[in-house]
Amino acid sequence: MSIESLKALFRPELEQLSAYRVPPAPPEVRLDANESPFPLPPEARARIAAALHTAEMHRYPDGRATRLRQALARGLGGSPEEYVLGAGSDELIASLATAMSRPRAGANRPVVLIPEPTFVMYRLTSQVHGWEPLGVPLDEDWDLDADAMAQAMERTRPNLAYYAIPNNPTGNCFSRGIVEALVDAFPDTLHVIDEAYGAYSGQSFATFAEERPHCALMGTLSKVGFAGIRVGWVRIHEALSVELDKVRQPFNLNRASQIIATLALTDLAPLLEDQITTVVTERERLARELGTHEAFHCYPSAANFLLVRYGGDVPALCEALLERDIAIRQFSSGDLRLRSCVRITIGTPEENGRFIQALRDILG
Repeated sequence: MSIESLKALFRPELEQLSAYRVPPAPPEVRLDANESPFPLPPEARARIAAALHTAEMHRYPDGRATRLRQALARGLGGSPEEYVLGAGSDELIASLATAMSRPRAGANRPVVLIPEPTFVMYRLTSQVHGWEPLGVPLDEDWDLDADAMAQAMERTRPNLAYYAIPNNPTGNCFSRGIVEALVDAFPDTLHVIDEAYGAYSGQSFATFAEERPHCALMGTLSKVGFAGIRVGWVRIHEALSVELDKVRQPFNLNRASQIIATLALTDLAPLLEDQITTVVTERERLARELGTHEAFHCYPSAANFLLVRYGGDVPALCEALLERDIAIRQFSSGDLRLRSCVRITIGTPEENGRFIQALRDILG
């Protein structure tokens, strides 16, 4: 059998897609990936090292991640049975696409509704799994278009709808009233509110979702200092978590990740709160600095990054920064409105100062 005949066995949707890529050699100042800029201090590293020292790495991890789910329930509310865990939000998005893939009556494929621009994995993962992704453009203020969303819901009856709040890459929180109205108006869709950046916004839909079994909350530790352990969760009604857990891979969270994530949610939580406060302070400082230059327009942000419209040549600016070992995010595909924008992750005070000085050197 030839390679071409084997390639013909892959899903046809893959022909139109490209794999998600990350830079092979990141620069010294990484303001492009929405990670926390702060390494763990020595005392936190020592606490983790002590916990890992006694871990039985020769045994499989707890397949139910019992202690971690208990820590989530204590910290975020609800029952441990409401939490399904994954290797970051990405695995959970894939699990939802696997588990909820039965098309509506009369439809050929299941539909997922996605306000765009937003996190690219909602669309990419849905396409890989054979879903029909239906993108609804955000309005000129990067908010939900309430009428367009409602019309799309009525027309397609999507199995899933995603709302990233705060939204990536725009940084803003969608109007709460619009989200709540859509969730209440369409109870036969699972509405997934992704609060990956919620720690930086000071708000949550937890109380709202608790009263609505068709509303789920996603979260992750990847944006608050633990991107390297790849831990995410979805809090979903227990009757649905039972079904979703059936498609979760056995032992999908390794023992080290479970131990470190549990510490992050308990003993190390005050440290993370301090770092989050610093990032928010730096976000406002950086926005003020950029606002003094007529070439830039900063959109309001409730996340750990800024979306900034640049009046000049975006690729040239990014290349000049890379020459100074600083990376920011530019957009070469997707929503055309983003082509004139850059996304800047908030770094440490020192990194942000270096970035500002580099801009002065480049732009004068």
